[in-house]
Amino acid sequence: MKKIATLVLALVLLAAGVGLIGATVAASRAFGNSLIVDGATRQAALETAQAALPASGWESARLTLYAHSYLFLAGGLILALLGIWLYARFNRQSAASQKVVKALLTDYRPILILLLVTAVFSCLHARFFTLGNFTNILKQVSHYAVLAAGVYFAILLGGIDISVGSVLAFSGAMAAFIIQSMPDNPWSALWAVLAALVIGAASGVMNGFFIARCGLQPMIVTLAAMSIFRGATLVLTSGAAIPLSKKLAGASSFIAFGQQSVLDGYLPVPIILMAVVYAVVYYFLNQTSFGRHMYAIGGNEEASLLSGIHVVRTKILAYTASGLLAGVAGIIVTARVASATPTAGEGYEMDAIAAVVIGGTSLRGGEGKVLYTLIGALIIGMLNNILNLTNVSAYYQTIVKGIVILLAVLLDARSAGKK
Repeated sequence: MKKIATLVLALVLLAAGVGLIGATVAASRAFGNSLIVDGATRQAALETAQAALPASGWESARLTLYAHSYLFLAGGLILALLGIWLYARFNRQSAASQKVVKALLTDYRPILILLLVTAVFSCLHARFFTLGNFTNILKQVSHYAVLAAGVYFAILLGGIDISVGSVLAFSGAMAAFIIQSMPDNPWSALWAVLAALVIGAASGVMNGFFIARCGLQPMIVTLAAMSIFRGATLVLTSGAAIPLSKKLAGASSFIAFGQQSVLDGYLPVPIILMAVVYAVVYYFLNQTSFGRHMYAIGGNEEASLLSGIHVVRTKILAYTASGLLAGVAGIIVTARVASATPTAGEGYEMDAIAAVVIGGTSLRGGEGKVLYTLIGALIIGMLNNILNLTNVSAYYQTIVKGIVILLAVLLDARSAGKK
């Protein structure tokens, strides 16, 4: 009976806290798009509302909630935290509850984080939870997500690939260079796409060869590759952008990969490419022997070798896939901005790695789900989006993402320690 009373009280407090937060957010949205505003803006909105709204009823209550929104939000948060604390006490006494909580915090952790982030960010700005904004987020993260799918191969093996940003830049620059060099050839877009894919795959083969065949550390090899391809990009572009004017015969076809939309403009092509990439990667990792070998090598390389798995070949193929997808991302980025720049892709490897880690893939290798990597990329994109909507300086975004990566790694280490 005591356990039931604890559970009921926990649920009541949690519901009260969430309800108070929801009412405060709804009240604040009635006076503006953003929940967090400066004092002058809040005071101006209050003075305008007090002159126009009736003195009693729901309008008056809404005005009170908005006037003291930070206080009510803090109260709602305290009630919710008390509910969670009581539920934690109940959880220690219930074996069934422990199983549910463990599943949520391990197997379904990325989905739980996505739902929580969506709820919190929807409170911060009224325009966040709209179809148009979510379509924009998916379009913005498409190249990050494709890069992350490639990095996932390396991390699943217990390795890393930090060269993907530079490979993206060089493959995109080569594509733009080919189109500009063949101004009257309508097939130049096809040659540009093929060149970008070949460059990406070749970079992966090179990384895989030195890592798998020569036994070098993945961090060192991909660091060297990052420098090589960044330098090659600077040489190819001469340090200046390569614009893709629509006067060039193949430019329009190539630009469509980044700017075209279908279904009356509701579905951008980059989102379609991202979906196709994840469908193909999911198939190879879950329905083929190559995928099973990947998980086996990441879990225990020595045991995999003794069981007859061709470890060297599998590693080379994995890094080839990482490079190939960097080439695909290079096509998307270059087509989107209709230009290849020598600084393209700088820092993108950080977002790709963050997406993989937030998606729950273990840095030790052998554990992870590629679809959760897509969720991780979406969370990163939502984070960038809400920071922009709430006018947070771009300088803070890198700091925030670094903290997010650190927290994700901490969760991974804690979950590993409990196994």
